[in-house]
Amino acid sequence: MPVLSQRASVLQESAIRKLDLTVMQQKDVHFHRLNIGQPDVATPEPLLDAIASWRPRVIAYGPASGVPAVREAAAQYHSRWAPTLRWTDVAVTTGGSEALLFAFTAICDPGDEILAPEPYYTNYNGFATVAGARIVSIRTHLADGFALPSDEVLDSHVTPRTKAIVFSNPANPTGAVYGRAELERVCAWAKRHDLFVIADEVYRRVWFDAPPTSALELDDFAENVVIIDSLSKTYSACGLRLGFLISRNATLMEKVERLGQARLGPQPLAQAVGLAALSLPESYYDEIRGVYRGRVQKLVEAIDATPGMSTSAPAGAFYCMVDLPVDDADRFARFLVTDFRLDGESVVVAPGGGFYADPAAGRTQIRLAAVRGADEIERAMRILGAALEVYPGRV
Repeated sequence: MPVLSQRASVLQESAIRKLDLTVMQQKDVHFHRLNIGQPDVATPEPLLDAIASWRPRVIAYGPASGVPAVREAAAQYHSRWAPTLRWTDVAVTTGGSEALLFAFTAICDPGDEILAPEPYYTNYNGFATVAGARIVSIRTHLADGFALPSDEVLDSHVTPRTKAIVFSNPANPTGAVYGRAELERVCAWAKRHDLFVIADEVYRRVWFDAPPTSALELDDFAENVVIIDSLSKTYSACGLRLGFLISRNATLMEKVERLGQARLGPQPLAQAVGLAALSLPESYYDEIRGVYRGRVQKLVEAIDATPGMSTSAPAGAFYCMVDLPVDDADRFARFLVTDFRLDGESVVVAPGGGFYADPAAGRTQIRLAAVRGADEIERAMRILGAALEVYPGRV
């Protein structure tokens, strides 16, 4: 019998998608999918128009790091935060996922370590495993709004194999938003240790009280900073698979170019749509922020009104980490899919354990995504509340 790699054997199952096959096997059930960050907000018309009008004579390969016009448009867009950014500081990728994979691969040798405040985006583990690296988690806490760890705590996790720290801002799954003081402190700490800061900013436009500080704004740390961005969430274009890796570290970007050459070029239609997205007016971002503010508020209100549930209201993104009165949130999530029905409906949630290095740390938690309209969120939360009342493992 052929033997698979150890890397494949330890690859973590996605907490967000692990129930997908089970969901597809259920018959005559309407599921409210609050497990995955796939909004039902309509993709902006200019993006759809770009798709409809795209008709090349030949669908040809493009440059490894993306078409120069798209790289220039991305640099112009991000110049809101870094006025001196050049198009050569931008690589176009197949979604933010590939940008993360390229960053981990360019920075780490097999066995190297990447620090990550937890709970963190579950796929950081997967990308690190594929790159041969290891995520070293550092717990953050609800009591201080999931603040980034202190320098002393960060110091205690550094080893000779540490190469970078990665975090999302606004944060998935906590909804925490990090401001200038926190970013400057962590970047200064990383510079002292000669480490990279990989700032995952795909939710940068979705904030509710004060905007996050982009790590691009901190010119003193330009050599250490890598930005991950994506069109998926901001433009409700998750299936487009277009992202960006941005850094003013020229040596890093040259290696990213080589990684891009190994997979050829990003999808040309997606890049044409990206040009349309990056040219949308500022009013679009104000509008979409208002949409998610209303949805998140409805979700938090429903959680607060459900006996046994508790959460911290997010300051950005559109997720809530929710504590439940259950013995095992993974088992409860499966119970919702396979056993519980309310008028032929149920809910799909993401078990919280997948957002921690040790799944036991999230044993009683789930992540909910406010990606549906207010009425559907309200209905889904009624179903969740009813399921909790009859779940055999309620505590």
